[in-house]
Amino acid sequence: MGAWFGWLAVVLVPLLLAAAIAAVPVRARAELSRHEGDDNLSLQVKTLFGLLKFKWEIPMMKLGKNGLQVEELAQADSPSLLHAESADKKDIGASRIAELLQDAWKLLRRTENLTGLVRRTLNKVEISRWTWRTTIGTGDAVWTAMSTGAVWSLQTAALGLLSQLCRLTAKPQMDVQPDYRSARLETSFDCIAEIRLGNAILAGLQLLVRMMRTEGGVRLWQNILFKA
Repeated sequence: MGAWFGWLAVVLVPLLLAAAIAAVPVRARAELSRHEGDDNLSLQVKTLFGLLKFKWEIPMMKLGKNGLQVEELAQADSPSLLHAESADKKDIGASRIAELLQDAWKLLRRTENLTGLVRRTLNKVEISRWTWRTTIGTGDAVWTAMSTGAVWSLQTAALGLLSQLCRLTAKPQMDVQPDYRSARLETSFDCIAEIRLGNAILAGLQLLVRMMRTEGGVRLWQNILFKA
């Protein structure tokens, strides 16, 4: 009898542990802010109760002669207390954007049912925070009113698309305020999304299988992603 319970424990304990890990949420938080000409964009991903963390940040964005100049900062932490950090500066012009779109289209065309996999994965994502507030002014009352309407349409369209792909678990908060006294554009965006670790791992394995079936295989994905 004792041996039977021992074998049962050997089987059940790993299964229960795997189920518990699969139920752990992966939380991603995206923040974008523009205030008095200072731009900041950041993405934080945490899982396993904060033991695994990644942060990607663009603390500087400005227009230059070669297009949009950005400075990237990336940080990663693991349970083994390893810490990795990198910084990079890039120029993003029209040619660079066209190249990125071409690479994305190449992956989309060559990878089997990639859009279907993305949609199924996004359907399992829960949005627990969606806050987007913008203040806009052009210096002219008529153009300010028109710009306010355009920005509001953009924000509602983005929310509408998101609600079709993901599950909203909290009431979205959005606001667009006109500034008729000065020319300025300030915005604050904050979004928190969650997916179960098991669903994320399953989606990753399915993507890996599709990558291996792709013409060019995993190397094609590596070349395009590392180039980006």
